[in-house]
Amino acid sequence: MTDDNEQRYRRAREVLADAGWLFDDFVNNEMRRVLTSDPDDMTTREIAYNRARVATEVKAALSSLVDDYEADIQLKERREQLKESLYGRRN
Repeated sequence: MTDDNEQRYRRAREVLADAGWLFDDFVNNEMRRVLTSDPDDMTTREIAYNRARVATEVKAALSSLVDDYEADIQLKERREQLKESLYGRRN
């Protein structure tokens, strides 16, 4: 894996570990705003809904980045193990 991908992975994992709860709280607050706002006030409802949607998408994108990187690492390790089992250790 490239250093750039590894750095993105570490940062995304760090953000999710340290502030993942913040995304959830933000989404909950925005959805509460949608539910408690005046039904006729579509602007407030729409803004709150869009903000919640974007926060959810950002968290999902960070999670996807972490998952993809970890899957790539496992795949690379598995390929190395298969090469070693098929061809033996090479220096």
